[in-house]
Amino acid sequence: MNKPFFPMFVNLNDKRALVVGGGRIAERRVRTLQMFCDDITVVAPEISPGIAGVKLVRRAFVPGDLDGVDIALACTDDAALNAEIARMCRSRGIPVNAASDRALCDFYFPGVAVGGGVTVGITASGEDHALAKRATLRLRRALEEME
Repeated sequence: MNKPFFPMFVNLNDKRALVVGGGRIAERRVRTLQMFCDDITVVAPEISPGIAGVKLVRRAFVPGDLDGVDIALACTDDAALNAEIARMCRSRGIPVNAASDRALCDFYFPGVAVGGGVTVGITASGEDHALAKRATLRLRRALEEME
């Protein structure tokens, strides 16, 4: 039996984050990352208009995009590309989250609730995204009440 991932909070100040993909999942993850990291680059041929306030590179991913990156998220709609990005990240020692396959993830991207001086990360270990979303929304409401 695989054990669940250890919940760990990581300092992303002065770190470089790469998000490959420009759709809905990338948009949600960029919005969350922006609370914790100032140096975010999004690489994708097409980028959702909702992705703003980060460096945008409108083209296909190339391996050189990983140069100098501290953390990477592969959130394209191409599972093979996500797997290749995960492989490249691992060979370079870059922690990676591949949205299409939890087995390729070094970390899960959590639901995040922040408020009242508290930050909470929520995951259902990649098993039930709807459950994690419901828990995140409930915790956000509870934290809003603390403010």
